[in-house]
Amino acid sequence: MKAKGYSTIAGLETATSDEIKNRNVEHYGSKIKKFRKKAGMSAEQLADELHISKSSVRNWECGLTRPDPEFLYRMFSILDVEPNEFFGFKGIGSLLTTAEKNLIDDYRRLDRRGKEDLSSIAESMAGKRHIRLLRDKYNLQNCIPFNDRSVAAGSIGEDWPDHPDTVDIILFDSREVSLADEIFMVSGDSMNPQFFDGDRVLVQYTEEIRVGDIGIFYVPGVGGVIKQKMNDRLHSLNPDYDDIVVQEEGAKAIGRVLCKIEPGMIPSIEDQNLFLEAMELKKEQPEIFNEAEV
Repeated sequence: MKAKGYSTIAGLETATSDEIKNRNVEHYGSKIKKFRKKAGMSAEQLADELHISKSSVRNWECGLTRPDPEFLYRMFSILDVEPNEFFGFKGIGSLLTTAEKNLIDDYRRLDRRGKEDLSSIAESMAGKRHIRLLRDKYNLQNCIPFNDRSVAAGSIGEDWPDHPDTVDIILFDSREVSLADEIFMVSGDSMNPQFFDGDRVLVQYTEEIRVGDIGIFYVPGVGGVIKQKMNDRLHSLNPDYDDIVVQEEGAKAIGRVLCKIEPGMIPSIEDQNLFLEAMELKKEQPEIFNEAEV
């Protein structure tokens, strides 16, 4: 005769009664007792909820028998426990809350028309939630053009191309980012230790650069440079490099350096993609971004 409680599981027909009991306790009995106590219920209360005898619950918890699937499903609801949590499965989706389970039960009680209506409402709400997300990402980020123009932090600059390749760099919005007109790439080490070769800097176009500020200048015969403005010259922070005398070289101010781009100023790829999606949506439906609430 096959052991009760394991009659349908292959390979257990030859298990001893003690082995079967221990497995029942391990897989069912101990867990039923654990979640019953967690729910603040006695064995008798659980039995009453299931409309079975108290001895049946005791037999489950002692490993003499195990519950049929019908009682297991009902217990999950009564004890407010998810199947994945009960059996200790990890990484199989999030556990449903009581409110979520109630919504599922309500949905199952609806007729076909009611289910269609609820699905339409849910789709509409999900769409509005996504629009709110796009608006948030749009408001938190900004894009600044990088025109493939480098500025020398050395003795020789580069002439800027007449028709540069332009790409937009997406950054978290800030005062500096909102003021910036263009991003320049630093080339060389004459501005060490403040700016290093390969740094990208935010620049605001202006010809009015105060003494002591770092600016971008165009010097005929030299090209674009990044230097500190002094009274009569453009100063290199690195003492190994000579200054540029403004009157002699005819330097022209292009803009003020606001700051260099730090890693923390760059959004994740996911956030950047959402920002780009928001920009496209704003082109197609600008009124959405003007509404107080979606």
